[in-house]
Amino acid sequence: MKNNYLNPVIAVLIFCFVQLALICNIAAVEKTIARFSLTEPAGLTREVTYVEIPVQAEIDPAVQDIVVIDEQTPMPIPCQVFDIRATKHDIIHSFRIIFPIALKANETKIVSINAVDSKITQFESDLKITGIGLDLQIENEFFKADLRTLPEPEPKSHHSGQIRELVIKMGFNQLLTNTEDRVHWAPNFKRPELEYYTTIAHWESPKYYETDTGPYLIQTKRQDSAPDHLEILLTAVYRFYAKLPYFRFYSSMRMVDDVWLELLRNDEMTMDSMFTHLAFQRPSGEIVDVKIEDRHDVLAARPIEDNADWLCFYHIKKGFAFGTIRLKYDNTNAFGEESPTYLPHTQIGQWLDRRYWNRRLIHDHLTFVPRGSRYVEENAYIVFKIDQHDTFKSIKTWDKQLRNPIRIARVQEK
Repeated sequence: MKNNYLNPVIAVLIFCFVQLALICNIAAVEKTIARFSLTEPAGLTREVTYVEIPVQAEIDPAVQDIVVIDEQTPMPIPCQVFDIRATKHDIIHSFRIIFPIALKANETKIVSINAVDSKITQFESDLKITGIGLDLQIENEFFKADLRTLPEPEPKSHHSGQIRELVIKMGFNQLLTNTEDRVHWAPNFKRPELEYYTTIAHWESPKYYETDTGPYLIQTKRQDSAPDHLEILLTAVYRFYAKLPYFRFYSSMRMVDDVWLELLRNDEMTMDSMFTHLAFQRPSGEIVDVKIEDRHDVLAARPIEDNADWLCFYHIKKGFAFGTIRLKYDNTNAFGEESPTYLPHTQIGQWLDRRYWNRRLIHDHLTFVPRGSRYVEENAYIVFKIDQHDTFKSIKTWDKQLRNPIRIARVQEK
């Protein structure tokens, strides 16, 4: 089978080189802001990886562009600038930059961040966004995420900003949908006074909402009290990238007051029945691969751990797969202690014709959760093709890369 991992990264490299050729004779460097070393730490070849760096400098990114110069090959790499914050007397600006770079295994490169004297033309990207407010559609060459509302059924009608449907492209054009609700509806929670639990998908126009858009990254940030749970401050961040087969989702549940909960869940994806198999990697490194309908005996003997590295659903004949790579899982409270949990584990569930996975933090047991408790996680949700010779090659490759990010260190000037 063709190597599906190399195709997208080579495409990114070509994409970047085209941009460089266009700008190398246009933008004159005006000011060097800082220099950084970028080190590949895990013996992995990174054909293209994204690097993100916070910057504070006496420049105005609204009128100047930011480029990165690889000192080995002095060609400017255009940066996307986002998260621009208030200035000090309109002199010092705080912002973040993101840019792509290639690194060999264990290689270190020195790069400089520079402001250029004129704005650079915006270049094309496979990353697209349509819609306004919370009703968005975001896509690249691998998938299309639909965050829009529908008038019914009720869970889809809220302006929550959660993913309602997902299309796996990659030659499949496979729609992942949940007839009764949104595909992505976690975190979710239940207090004893309520007959049913509520979810992040029940948010109605969260109070804080911000979107950053650009050629490399589209990001949405939301924060508000959890629906029907004023004691929980809920934060959610989606991050979609150009030319990559995954998006990231960060969430935080912070208790601003004491609360009793019967249920607390996260990392949940619920879809109509369209997959044949389940696979996951235990913390020990063991990979379990089983038909979804045959999972009961396997999981009864040994449930999936709450800190399992990754899991996925896939269709063995059609070849499409959708999974989660669990990058961050932290239940430390405001005082450095563990927040309450009850029988934490990963569940593979079925409801009507739906199949779902989720991480259960409090599992159907009335539990006191004091003020200051906090539950944080970040996951990369990935679409991929199963490999004929190594079924889970793609998710294993990305798992290794994402768990070993590029090391970034500022180079102190002499």
